[in-house]
Amino acid sequence: MQQAARVSDYTGFFFLGRLVEFGTTQQIFTSPRDERTDAYITGRFG
Repeated sequence: MQQAARVSDYTGFFFLGRLVEFGTTQQIFTSPRDERTDAYITGRFG
C-alpha cells in the first residue's frame, strides 16, 4: 500500500465488488470520506 501511495495520482477503493471511494491518492490516504476506506487504510481489516 505504501508503494501505491508513492507512485499513483488517483486511487480507488473497492469493497465486495463495488467502488466505495475514488479520488486523488493524497485525499484517499490522508482524509478518506468513507469509514470503510479509512478502516482498510489503517489496517483494521483487509
